Parts: sequence; C-alpha cells; structure tokens
Amino acid sequence: MQYKKQIIICSIFLVLNLIFVWLVLTNFLTLHQKLKFGLIRPDIIAVSMPMPENMSETEAQRTFEKLTSGFEQQYPGFGITLKIYTDSLQIPEDSDMYLDNSNPDLLSADISEIFREINLQNYFTNFTGKNTAIPLSFSIPALYYDMTDMNVFQKFAGLHSLDQNQLPENTVTDDSAFSEFLESPENFSLVLADTSRMFQIEQNPETSGRIHMIPVSENGSYTKIYHNLCEVNAHSDKNKQQIAMLWIAYLLSEEAQNILFTEHYGNLPLHQSAFDRTVSSHQAFYSLKDIRSALEEISYE
Repeated sequence: MQYKKQIIICSIFLVLNLIFVWLVLTNFLTLHQKLKFGLIRPDIIAVSMPMPENMSETEAQRTFEKLTSGFEQQYPGFGITLKIYTDSLQIPEDSDMYLDNSNPDLLSADISEIFREINLQNYFTNFTGKNTAIPLSFSIPALYYDMTDMNVFQKFAGLHSLDQNQLPENTVTDDSAFSEFLESPENFSLVLADTSRMFQIEQNPETSGRIHMIPVSENGSYTKIYHNLCEVNAHSDKNKQQIAMLWIAYLLSEEAQNILFTEHYGNLPLHQSAFDRTVSSHQAFYSLKDIRSALEEISYE
C-alpha cells in the first residue's frame, strides 16, 4: 500500500512538473524561442486590410508582395494570404489578422507578446496600453499654408515648428475643410490638419511645392496620432495567432517600415531609423528633422 502511495505521489509531482514546464514554455518564452522548440507550426494566415489611400491597387499589391516575401524569407514554411477590400461591408470575418479594422464585432486577442520580440527603445512610443491593437505608424498636427500668399509666406517661411497658441485666428481647424483647401488654397490660406495629409498634396501637381506644412506642438510637446492598427482575431487558433504576432513584429522592423512608409508618402514610421530615412527621402518632411528629439517624448492620442 505504501508503495502505491509513493507511485501516486510521484505521478502527481510528475504531472505538476509537466504542467509547470508547459506553462513556462507557452507563457514566458519569446515567439522566436517557441519557434526554436517547435511550439509554433508552419502555416499560412489570412490578413485583411482596406485599400490604402496613398496607393493604387497595383502599388498596394506590389508593396505587400514585397513585405510577404521578406517575411517568408525569414520564416520558411510560413505564409501570408492578403485580402484587400475597398468597402467596409467586404471585411472578411475569417481573417487571422486585421489592419485598420472597422468591424466593431471583431474580438481581438491579446498580442502583447510582440513586445518581447522587439527592442522598444527603437520606437517613438512605449506602446503602453496597446495590448490588442498595435500601431505601425503615426502622424502629428501640422499647419498647412499656401506659399503663393506672400503675407503668409513671409510670416512662416523658415519656421521649423509652431506652438498651438501661435496659430493665427484665421486658421481653419475643421478637418473636413482640407479637401476644399486643396481645391482652392487661396480661399483658405491656413488649415490645421496632420502630417499624413502631405501625400494628398504631393500627389496633386497643382499643390505639390505650393503647399507647405509646419509641425504644431502644444507647449512644446507633439501629440502623436496613431495609424495602421494591427489586430489579431481571438477566434483564430493559437498557432495562427502566434504567426500573426510574428507578422506584426516583422511589420514593425526597420526593413518593413521602410517599405511601407519611406517608399510612400503618408504616415510616419514608428521605427526611429526608418523615420530618419523617411524624412531625409522626402523634402516635404524636412522640417521634422528639427523636432526629432521632441518626438521621442511620449505623448499620444
């Protein structure tokens, strides 16, 4: 009888040890460590995203083929199936990962595990509170002005930044007025928007070079507005969720951030090295060089 008790006790301890080891392996190892131990199996995940405003359909396909190729080179046997939609009613419900999802019924998984995969010091945010939706890019408030208005030009030419309390009284702050501003800059002269709108100006031959922007701070601090939120479907199986997290970690890499944001006008990359390359590559963003150190201070919406 004593022998049987010893066997039962040993079996219980063995099971408990196995459970403990499994918890350690699943909850404390990084995604790359799990890959090494074979805890993440090769598979293909479905990724959904709306058509980017600053790209044509052909450009979007080419850009994301470049991204998926880079990801699949790093992770042989793993793959991405991309679904691009133009209507919010077309959002696929069975995707494993969503970019800029607008479906309020999506149940998002906790993806904070990603933060163990990246060096947080490389980014213009500490990602605080972003456990289910992680951004890839950001913008900041900016004053847009018409260079052909000599009074405005003399007032703002050469300035690298402006504080909110220095905005002229005739500044239009209604974001919906930006389209009208692009059509008739002479009727508005000054419009407050954010830096992501620069792609609209540069894509229009009539406004490219004519409309300039100045970053706008609030008491010396620049509010970051985050874009390109990544979410993982909580209904997907755990293996696909972890592959989706590897994919998001790749999208946050310097390589992917350069592909997404340096090669195209629009949002600013969160990765600091990619940011430096972006502002150096696009003349319209040159003024952002002078406020870089201020952007490292964490302030966001």
